[in-house]
Order: sequence, then C-alpha cells, then structure tokens
Amino acid sequence: MAGGGTAPPLKISDVFLLVGVTLIIGTLFIQEWDQPTKINGSEGPLQGTSQTFDGDSITIKAVVENASEIRVQIFEDGEEVEDLRESVVADGDVEMSYDSNGGELEWIVTLEEGVNGEVDVDLSRAYGLNFIPYLLGFAFAGYGVYRRMNESAEPEEILDAIIELEDEAKED
Repeated sequence: MAGGGTAPPLKISDVFLLVGVTLIIGTLFIQEWDQPTKINGSEGPLQGTSQTFDGDSITIKAVVENASEIRVQIFEDGEEVEDLRESVVADGDVEMSYDSNGGELEWIVTLEEGVNGEVDVDLSRAYGLNFIPYLLGFAFAGYGVYRRMNESAEPEEILDAIIELEDEAKED
C-alpha cells in the first residue's frame, strides 16, 4: 500500500457480492427511476424509438400547462399505426397505449407553438426481459454469500517482515 501498511487480499466472495448488489441497484435506477421529459412546442416535436417484441406495450402520457392541441403519433416499422389529436384544457393530459406486433417502434409527440408540457413514455415488456439483470444480480450476490459462508473460519495470516540493515561502520 502507498502508506507502507498492509491489507488482506480481496476475497472472491466480496467481488461477487459487490457485482451482484451493483447490478441490482443499478438496474433499479436505470429501469424504474423515470423522469418525464420537459417539452416546448416551439422547439419542435419530441421523438423516440424502441425495439419491441410481439406483445410489448407502450404508454405515452403528455401533460400540458396551457389549453392546446396535442398530437401523438406511433409508427411501427415505418408505417403509421396510431395518430391521436386531442384538444385539452389547461393542466390537462392525454394518455394513449399501443400493443406492438414486434419491430422498431417510433413515437412522436407534438405540441402547439408556445405550449410547455411534460411527456412520460413507458415501455412494458411482454416476456419479462427487463428482469434478467435483477436475476443475474441476485445470482451473483447469492453466490457471494454462499462462498462467504463456506470460507474457513480462520482468517488468513498476514506475515510482516522487518528488515534492519546492519551498519558495517559500527563493526569496525
């Protein structure tokens, strides 16, 4: 170590625990912490794409601050499958859902010029593929706990050696 001290080597059980817990917490933040996107009608439409499987569902919710018209379009593999135009009052919202047949899904949300709002897009997977990172995280963490429980109770012995130089000038 840089300070001249010693430290025991990192155990493989600790590595598995660290990787497993990181996968679980990281996936939780990435998938579940969903913030709506702020949009201004003057800046143009909000667009996004997703790769989907048969049975996946997309839900788009748009909330505006002023009375206006909201347009939500959904395209699947380049073909328009949904087109919703709805007039809403101030602080009103529009919500639409679409069940995909699989392929590339593109969505566009358009607000009138000068209107501010928020758009929240949620994609629900039919096959539960978004749970794979959780399963891997629990497997790694479980294996780390298993390895820790089965390690020997005796800690590894750390040997420190002190090397002293004899001063040859004293001997003469």
